[in-house]
Amino acid sequence: MTDQKEKYINRELSWLQFNARVLQEAEDTTVPLIERLRFLGIFSNNLDEFFKVRYATVKRIVDAGKGGRKALGVYKASELLEKITEEVIKQQSESLRILAIIHKKLEKEGIVILREDQIENEVHKEFIKNFYLETIGPALVAIILNDEIKLPRLEDTAAYLAVKMSLKKEENQYGLLEIPRNLDRFVVLPKVDEKDYIIMLDDLIRCNLHAIFNIFNYEDIEAHMIKITRDAELDIESDLGKSFLEKLSKSVKDREDGDPVRFVYDKMIAPDTLDFLMNKMEIEDHDSVIPGGRYHNRKDYMSFPSLGRNNLLYKTVKPIPIKGITLNCSMFETVAQRDF
Repeated sequence: MTDQKEKYINRELSWLQFNARVLQEAEDTTVPLIERLRFLGIFSNNLDEFFKVRYATVKRIVDAGKGGRKALGVYKASELLEKITEEVIKQQSESLRILAIIHKKLEKEGIVILREDQIENEVHKEFIKNFYLETIGPALVAIILNDEIKLPRLEDTAAYLAVKMSLKKEENQYGLLEIPRNLDRFVVLPKVDEKDYIIMLDDLIRCNLHAIFNIFNYEDIEAHMIKITRDAELDIESDLGKSFLEKLSKSVKDREDGDPVRFVYDKMIAPDTLDFLMNKMEIEDHDSVIPGGRYHNRKDYMSFPSLGRNNLLYKTVKPIPIKGITLNCSMFETVAQRDF
């Protein structure tokens, strides 16, 4: 068995190594700075898709029982899950290290990404207040959690802020805030002293926690991000009485109710908050519980604003014109007439 493991590379582990190659582009100093951020977004998006399908398939084999665990050749499925989780945690840590380096380099270029506890300029404070009241507040829904209330189904394409309120004379109160998906994740603040300032939508919401939960008489309030990924593998029925289109349609609908395969949380979250949420979501498989950084859904870095900084982007490559072919008509009709 050991010899076989040395000769062959598992498909899932090989795919993770491919994503590690994407991460190398984010670290490459020859890549323009904002493009490096976007490679981090690609890395994160790839990882989401991996867990939805590849990881979910392996987990199904484990859940199938003893017989199913022998189905992966050189690795038992349970062993493979451990190796995947180990590699993912390592890559996540590496991506956070690279992100911190990029943030420092952005500051040297006059692009500052602020956290909610770094808002000092009055112009920024006023902008954030108005932006929340006019744009975020109407789109934000707060969910108060307790032992009696069933947790609503969490979407796997969304990120949530898990809120903990320490009350004066009562037990801690918990809540959830879904980060609005119809708004840009990066909010551009007014320029100050010729510098560009950006705040994440998550932090802008954190700035206004007091306004959202002002009905509670709390002593302290904190919010940490969580994210869930669901099984999105397609199950095609073998019912001969249905057309393939009918079976495929049902399978796509069933994907929306897939079981959780990954739960990522801010490693700074309070242990009691984490335990409460995991109990409410009935997550027991710790192989799919992964500590992460302050921000999730980092795939949004793919749409990081350019800020007019063309020097921090790839140069636009203009297509070489071909005599006889124009973009004013169908290219297919043109090439159908003759060779070029």
